[in-house]
Amino acid sequence: MLLAGVAWTVGFGPNLRASQLVPAREPAALGQLDQLSELEARYAADPTPANVTALAAAYLERDQPGLAASALDAAPREVRTRPEAAHLAARAHFRRGRAADALAAAEQVSAACAVDACPAWLAAKAARHRAFLEQLVAAGVEDPQADPIAVRAAYERSASEVRLVAMR
Repeated sequence: MLLAGVAWTVGFGPNLRASQLVPAREPAALGQLDQLSELEARYAADPTPANVTALAAAYLERDQPGLAASALDAAPREVRTRPEAAHLAARAHFRRGRAADALAAAEQVSAACAVDACPAWLAAKAARHRAFLEQLVAAGVEDPQADPIAVRAAYERSASEVRLVAMR
C-alpha cells in the first residue's frame, strides 16, 4: 500500500498545482471605480463629514493613504477636527510611514472622545491604536516598512497592556 502511494505521488504529483494560500489581487472592478468617482464628486460638491470620511475610507481600502490624507487635509476645519476624520488621518499617516504624525492624530481622537461623546467602537479602536502608536514611537520607529520586527514588538507590547474604555 505504501509503495502504491509513493508510485501515485511520483506519477501524478508533479502535474498537480498547489492551491494559493492568499488569492491574487484582482484589479478594481468597473463598479468600484464608478463608486469611487461618485464619492469624489460628492466630496467636491459638499465636503460634509460623511462625504469626507467616506472618501478617505475608500482611498484607504484601495491602499492609497496619500490620497486619503490629502482628502482629509483639504476638508474644512470643522470636519478635520471630528474624531472619525482624525482616526482616518491616523491610519493614513501610519500607512504612509509617518508614525509620529499618526500618534498625534490618534491623540486628537482620544481627546475628542474624552470631551465629546464618540461611538463606543471608535473610542475603543482609538485607544487601541493609540497604545500601539505610543509603543512604536517610543521604540524610535518612524517608518513601519523599514523595521517590521520592531513594529511586531511594539504591537506585542501594546497588546499586553490592559486599557479600559468607559462607555457612556
